[in-house]
Amino acid sequence: MAVPNFFRKPYGPGWVLVGDAGYHKDPITAQGITDAFRDAELVADAVDAGLSGKRSIDEVMAKYEQRRNEAAFPIYEFTCQLAALEPPPPETQQLFAALRHDQEQTNRFFGVMAGTVPVVEFFAPDNIGRI
Repeated sequence: MAVPNFFRKPYGPGWVLVGDAGYHKDPITAQGITDAFRDAELVADAVDAGLSGKRSIDEVMAKYEQRRNEAAFPIYEFTCQLAALEPPPPETQQLFAALRHDQEQTNRFFGVMAGTVPVVEFFAPDNIGRI
């Protein structure tokens, strides 16, 4: 059964959403709690800036949404691709074949899954070229 994948506006007057409440993706990459911690930190910074008067609350919450989306979208796209359970495209099959012989990069790939290595960093063309 397919799991719906979507982003919600993560804030409004008197409320804010973090993690799976703010955007949902298939659990195949097990990133939910990591997302929640990341978003909670972003919200804490935003609320501090808004309530301290450094910037307006509307401005900081819009910035929170932007930062959340920028951080979440690469793993969101990757998760949706994995969750389709389709055979990987030829270039991904080549990557997996190359990873069999490169333990360091294999560890980094699993770091993507664990949320410790940014998706965009691992899948950067120069990194893929080296692998």
